[in-house]
Amino acid sequence: MNSILKLIAVSTVLCLIISCAGPQSVLRTEAPVLDWSTHLKQMQTLAEWQAQMIIYGQDRTEKFKLRLLWKQQGDRYQIKIKDFIGRTAAVLEGVPGQVSLKTSKGQHYQGENADQLLEELLDLPIHISGMRYWLLGVPAPESSHQLLQVSTDGLAAQIEQQGWQLKYLAYSQQSGQRLPSQAEFSIDQVRLRAEISQWQLPAVE
Repeated sequence: MNSILKLIAVSTVLCLIISCAGPQSVLRTEAPVLDWSTHLKQMQTLAEWQAQMIIYGQDRTEKFKLRLLWKQQGDRYQIKIKDFIGRTAAVLEGVPGQVSLKTSKGQHYQGENADQLLEELLDLPIHISGMRYWLLGVPAPESSHQLLQVSTDGLAAQIEQQGWQLKYLAYSQQSGQRLPSQAEFSIDQVRLRAEISQWQLPAVE
């Protein structure tokens, strides 16, 4: 674990034990049942959104905790990585094929692959291109997937894509849409749990 990652306070041992249980039922809301194909298309084509979240993670060697502010505008994204008291420790910005990472210490790195840059510099196993869609509760459109479980509301409860297991534990009604508030993403020995506290979407006309 390098010094940049320690700057983000991921060295703190988490009290949270990330569940290894099987698929869980998504909490039911009072909203009517959605048509999955319609919801899938709507979320996959959603061009602009913003979300605040905490990521609890575990890889092969240790556990970590991250506070993220993720802004998505088309293919362009900005992800602010904050420390445990809310200060911005690093900012990841990019479009497909071009990404930069800046730290609060003035360090600046560039690359072509966001996942590789995060892995090399921060030891963070976050699949950026996939999570752009996974956080919304749908699979990424560029590769095949399996919808393994659907909730009673017509929303995804479990999806498999690119070797990742995606589990949606809770949804909330925000900005006129039902969006995930708790989700787990895992592959091999990597497990990420996202707790999304706030969504911002464009107003629906």
